[in-house]
Amino acid sequence: MSTWILFGPTERRELHSPLSLEACRDKLRAEIGSAWNPFSGWSHAVRGSVSDKGFWIVKTKGYRNSFETEARGTWSAEGNGTRIELRLGVNRWARGIMIAWFGFVLLLWIWLLVAARPMAGELRGWHLGPGVMLLLGALAVPFGRWLARNEGRFLLGFLRRTLECPPDPEPIA
Repeated sequence: MSTWILFGPTERRELHSPLSLEACRDKLRAEIGSAWNPFSGWSHAVRGSVSDKGFWIVKTKGYRNSFETEARGTWSAEGNGTRIELRLGVNRWARGIMIAWFGFVLLLWIWLLVAARPMAGELRGWHLGPGVMLLLGALAVPFGRWLARNEGRFLLGFLRRTLECPPDPEPIA
């Protein structure tokens, strides 16, 4: 199963800000809430982390969604401004954990079916457990992505306004 099918596409964008690299860092730091302090996020529309190499941000909301859209970017000085390479998509850790989880449950199901072959005449309900787990996982991911359906547009707009980037003629998916 392709990760695109499970988690949706990962958008890659390149933004250009007329601000210097230091000004971009300082401005973004001032506008976002802390990713590690859940109470600081309520006064900011976006929370995350900013470093010398880049940043990652997510939209602040009143619930937890492991499949929320994350904007992760790196920046570099370019002429009189800053070039920002941006990735919008599901967090890499959530993606990796879910892929490992699906693989584990699938292997467990195969093992249970092979191990139970000698008892083919008996109906065992525990054979259905991993199948139900796969189904619930396969429904949880699209539901989480549906909850995050407009976050990519929101984060891109936030970055454009905050870092004074010109508008992009290509709309976000």
